[in-house]
Amino acid sequence: MKYEKRLKRLQRKLSRQVKGSKNYLKTKEKIARLYAKIKNYRKHYLNDIANEIVNEHDIIVTESLLVKNMFKDKRKAFNKSLSDAAVSTLRSLIEWKCKIKGKIYYKINTYYPSSQICSHCGYKNSKLKALSIREYDCPKCGLHNDRDINASLNILFEGLKLHYNLESLV
Repeated sequence: MKYEKRLKRLQRKLSRQVKGSKNYLKTKEKIARLYAKIKNYRKHYLNDIANEIVNEHDIIVTESLLVKNMFKDKRKAFNKSLSDAAVSTLRSLIEWKCKIKGKIYYKINTYYPSSQICSHCGYKNSKLKALSIREYDCPKCGLHNDRDINASLNILFEGLKLHYNLESLV
């Protein structure tokens, strides 16, 4: 983000200053203003994304991810980018905007095995639990697909099943 370098520089400057001095208080105030700018920038960005998604689609389906469990990753860069993305805030904004604009929103259960089910034939491959496996290969129909695309198709199909009260789409 464009404000991060400035924030880092101001925080370093603040740490070198004498606590309680006039310059210390000025720098602290600048940091507070910068945090407010960052907050507004993220809020505006998330609103733009949510508006675009809700305006372009009539039925929206998401998976109710446990975002707090994702932060248990030991890589700081990943945690920061996940925090900056504000996944749960975006999801709640989309849900709220759907209610306002009369669009349909479904939230699929976290424990739905979306990455284990073949989006083509419906076969459940329970051996596919490791996240390190990035490709989905169906032993039944031979479908070869990216694991994330396969999972997103399954989430979409699950939402459509809920919408049309169907047992199965496959």
